[in-house]
Amino acid sequence: MNQYADPTSESSGPSGPSPSFETLLLRAHPETALIHELGSRLRTLPLPIASWDDLVRKLQDEPVPELLLVPRPGVPCLPDALFPIRDEADLAVKLTATIRTFLRQARAGAGSAALLTLPLHKRLADIAGETTGTGRGSGVFDDGSLLGAEWASASDKETRSAWVVTLVLTDCATGQLLPGAWITDWVHTYIFDVNAQFIAVINGGYTAYAVLVMREGYINRRFVLDISMAGTTQYICIDRAV
Repeated sequence: MNQYADPTSESSGPSGPSPSFETLLLRAHPETALIHELGSRLRTLPLPIASWDDLVRKLQDEPVPELLLVPRPGVPCLPDALFPIRDEADLAVKLTATIRTFLRQARAGAGSAALLTLPLHKRLADIAGETTGTGRGSGVFDDGSLLGAEWASASDKETRSAWVVTLVLTDCATGQLLPGAWITDWVHTYIFDVNAQFIAVINGGYTAYAVLVMREGYINRRFVLDISMAGTTQYICIDRAV
């Protein structure tokens, strides 16, 4: 039987190892942790997975993850759009899109966790509540931007730690804060919080990293984050579409 490990369960007590950097990142970003938790479990099953019913059959002889528990077999907690899952790459793309779609719906007021019966949907509602609170949104950019990025020198790649820039997004004409905008490198996509703030964590191997900021009713704008901005707050703006 295949096994998988949850990196967020690593002990940090006096008798156990200190949490890894991966663990700390997952704890800081619950949406990514949820995708990682489900994806790590599903990738241990025989692929492809044709449908929800096929997934249920393949889980019959396996420990069922708590997040996939349902009151009745005929009540799926994952949408048809997730299937078929052809391979690991397909799983990564579709699961990420599914979870982020669920979260957008939850943030729009689809219902509170107290009214939900499925464990996965309760977890999603809890995460949506956390990320629409007063805390700042955050995300890690570390896989290379399709919009452009500059590498550090070969000697610096191994020694530089990740660097962080806090972004505050406003309307260029009015100065009004713009919460709920998207920020992406076309590999990872995140959302500015209710205070129009976002903490960008950049892989230390890069000295510059391009991102695209998008919001409904506004013109998309490309920004380049530079290592000279590390530890600072940068006020950026976008223009309303005509």
